[in-house]
Amino acid sequence: MKINRQPDILKAFGRIESLKQDLKLLNSKLDAVPLWLPAASLKKQCDQAVDLINRIAERFERKLVATIIGPSGSGKSTLLNALAGIDDLSEVGHQRPTTGKLIVFSDESEDARLLVEDIESNSVEIRSSADAVFPEHVILIDTPDTDSTAYRKHIPILRKAISRSDMLICVFDAENPKRRDHVDFLAPFVQRFNGESLIGVMNKCDRLDEAELKDHILPDFANYIETAWQNSVDGVLCISARTHLHDPKWDPSAKPKHNFDQFKDLRKLVFDTINYAGYVVDRRLENAHSLRDFVLAEVTREIFKDKAALKTAKQKLRDTQKDALLSAVSAMKGDDSRQFFGVNVMVYQKLSQMWLGPVGWMVAIWTRLLVFGSGIISMFRFGRPFQQLFGMISALRHARDTRSAAEEPYNVKRVDAALRNYRLATMKNWPDIAEYLVRGRFDSAVRRMDDELAGSEEFAENMSAMWSEALDREIERITRKLSGLFIQLLFNAPGIAVLGYTGWLTVRGFFSGSYLSGDFFLHAFWAIAIIMLLSFFLLQACIRLGANARRLTAKALEKLKNQLEQAEGMIMTPVRSQLEAVMDLAVSAASERK
Repeated sequence: MKINRQPDILKAFGRIESLKQDLKLLNSKLDAVPLWLPAASLKKQCDQAVDLINRIAERFERKLVATIIGPSGSGKSTLLNALAGIDDLSEVGHQRPTTGKLIVFSDESEDARLLVEDIESNSVEIRSSADAVFPEHVILIDTPDTDSTAYRKHIPILRKAISRSDMLICVFDAENPKRRDHVDFLAPFVQRFNGESLIGVMNKCDRLDEAELKDHILPDFANYIETAWQNSVDGVLCISARTHLHDPKWDPSAKPKHNFDQFKDLRKLVFDTINYAGYVVDRRLENAHSLRDFVLAEVTREIFKDKAALKTAKQKLRDTQKDALLSAVSAMKGDDSRQFFGVNVMVYQKLSQMWLGPVGWMVAIWTRLLVFGSGIISMFRFGRPFQQLFGMISALRHARDTRSAAEEPYNVKRVDAALRNYRLATMKNWPDIAEYLVRGRFDSAVRRMDDELAGSEEFAENMSAMWSEALDREIERITRKLSGLFIQLLFNAPGIAVLGYTGWLTVRGFFSGSYLSGDFFLHAFWAIAIIMLLSFFLLQACIRLGANARRLTAKALEKLKNQLEQAEGMIMTPVRSQLEAVMDLAVSAASERK
């Protein structure tokens, strides 16, 4: 049998690892939301569920364990003897407790020995009999009485047995008027049970009136144990275990009152339903699934309690950040000539890289003059004279460094103003947001602004990067339009024509020996210079119309504003990230359960 079971066991181990991975992933998500107070207890449940699943996996190759528990005189030993088909396999009698040890019954002593070693107790006895009828894939355990005078000594071993059981059969004396006290007494033990099947058995039902038993006693008792144990009970069966002994030894004056007996159903459950190799793997895997699903359901339930408050907090936080970002953009709108000068320099730098021909030379020369000018201007800015002087020299030596000097008003002055507006807008609305977070069981520490404003530096960096990108894109767009092939040909044509004509006359005179005078070259130089300057001036007029620094800045800011309206997650502060994570937990937990 074990050989045939190996493929199923291997598949089951793979599924077990998948279930454990789900719980570990959930644990890591809970670990990322320390501000949400229920996360700590849910993390503990995740850890415990993983431990229980590991225990289930350890029992995959072992037989199922069916443990019989119950109070003194309920008929546990009689039931076990009836199931085994031998009247004296487990002692019965009037002396209490009748069972002082944990008695393990199995047709293979090796399987029982593994279980005993696992329990690690000297209070265990292994029994077997050639005449007994044992389920092939099930080990039966008879336990000490739960209400005897020595029950305190038996509690540790009883707990160990229950924790390793796959089926728990709880036996009660149907004649005992205090049976509900026994139900309450067994509740702590039953709640430790994490096996596959929990069965309630009312023994000695033959002593009660059949109609009253079926119509009142059985339904009331079933409802009571379901509520008292807070555990799903697979069923409550009415039996007369003594009836199924070979020699019941009935008192002639106290024979059974009726034939209503569900012992066959119980025997079928133990010997047929669970007594096959695949059942061991299937039910234990199902139990592991149930543990995983229970934890996921607990997460969903806890979040559902706080959903309304957290949803409101999330919406208010989103609206606040959106308003703060738009307020920050508004603060970036200024009218500083130095800012516009920097944009102008950037436009000409880009054009100098795209233009060719005589006008391209003029654009390059003009760019160099602007670079020189930005270096001179930087010398007269208030404060940091040595750094500004270095900036001028660097600008003269390396044109590419000019962009940093030209953009300084955008990255410092405007971004600082934007940061100030962002902080003010956030501080204004934060107390209201924090109250909703606390209602959603976030730590009261969220009332402090420290964590939320901790994202301000990130905001400044992101805003600066987004502003530079928006301005770059706008400059790139307009300079490409002003550097098209047709425009370059149009503005370069006059200068190329004069240069070509002058060159042709010069070359022709050289080869013919008729050398041109110096006045010719002087006039040619001035003609070429005037034409090139006129072409360049016309180009400047087009640049002024199409790439006006003020207009470029306004369009870049408008694009930045539109981008920020879509980029709600640009500022992911610790509080916001944990709030988003908590809200996502319910969605992910629900999807993993499917």
